Amino acid sequence: MNLVWAIQSNLVNSADVEKLTRACQATGVASTLFQTIPFSDQLPEVATDRPALFYGSTGCMAAIHRSKRWDPGVFFDEQNFRFSGWKKAWGDAILNAESEVTTIEQLSQRAYPPERTFFLRPCDDSKAFAGEVMNFYEIQVWCRSLQEEECQLKPDCPIVVAEPVGIADEWRLFVIDGRVSTGSHYRSHHRLDVFPGVPDEVVDFAQGLAALWRPSPVFVMDVARSGGTLYVIEINCFNSSGFYASDVGRLVADVTRFVEAR
Repeated sequence: MNLVWAIQSNLVNSADVEKLTRACQATGVASTLFQTIPFSDQLPEVATDRPALFYGSTGCMAAIHRSKRWDPGVFFDEQNFRFSGWKKAWGDAILNAESEVTTIEQLSQRAYPPERTFFLRPCDDSKAFAGEVMNFYEIQVWCRSLQEEECQLKPDCPIVVAEPVGIADEWRLFVIDGRVSTGSHYRSHHRLDVFPGVPDEVVDFAQGLAALWRPSPVFVMDVARSGGTLYVIEINCFNSSGFYASDVGRLVADVTRFVEAR
């Protein structure tokens, strides 16, 4: 039975939706669009009598994964995609391997100088907020605003805290069954800089780590060059990740082939 790609058309970057839809059409792969209600666990009306693979917002993909209604549905494992999971597997190959896991609130209560800076990111692959560098004063203000306002992000959100480091280049790679399908450069010196292609050394680095351990059969790895050395920045669920300048047609063909071969 042939795979159908189910693509969320709201709450997702419209350019990525268009790229994915066109790629499915160009490769002759079945696809369908759906929408969901924001901040709900509403499941899409997609048939379960054939393999289905989803692409959409993190909240929607999490609900689909939890439902276990579709196969493969979403390539995800909550434990593996936590920072602690891939830190244990890859160790010093991770940028800021000495990072600490705490919460926004706990960090804000410490006695640091206001100007001291930290890099913060969610501990889970939740996209609860974008990883960024903040000084301690900004962190305290942020925490107070989370305590006072009604929002999804809470002060007790687990976070990864690290010393900021310089990064020359960043790439996004889509890994399927241990092999890099496609990827893209997306940032230079902390500024958006998107162009296609990934150097062979970056591909080899990613595939070497995937040979040791991988969180899921299909996943996304972001790789950085810092101080002349390659490191993993983070891993992400493929089903919610932006494409930048990756070859989406190749990605659709490779993922479809992998799923149907299973």
